[in-house]
Amino acid sequence: MDEYLPVVFGLPLMSVALSVVLLLIAVPLAIHALIRRRAFAGLRDGEQTYARRSSIRTEFISAGLAAVATAVFLVLGITGYSTAMSNLEANIHKEYSPTKLDIKYWNGSWATADITLPDGTSYEDAQISMQAEYRPLVEPRMTKD
Repeated sequence: MDEYLPVVFGLPLMSVALSVVLLLIAVPLAIHALIRRRAFAGLRDGEQTYARRSSIRTEFISAGLAAVATAVFLVLGITGYSTAMSNLEANIHKEYSPTKLDIKYWNGSWATADITLPDGTSYEDAQISMQAEYRPLVEPRMTKD
């Protein structure tokens, strides 16, 4: 039985979405910490307490951790998407042995690609979906006359 490489786009796309959410947390938190630090610097000596300084430092650390997590999840998402796209291409080559293959993008349910098969049949914007065991299925795009 032929084994196909796993084509998983869900986790990388969720990682990118999570990185966007973390970015939306990190940026306002850092801006707020900067505003608080500026206000803290303008306070009189008796009002510059350790608790305020510690609170601002904690806010900066939280913003920094969120920024680092943003970068980590973004890198994981990009590498995962790249791996899934490479595996999809390898599976298509294994199943169909195309002479030309140009995968444009993955939309969540199928990939859109231009493909030319060894017998000369050519499809533009064909839908390539995954069947069981990651077997690719090329479906020509239906056009209206």
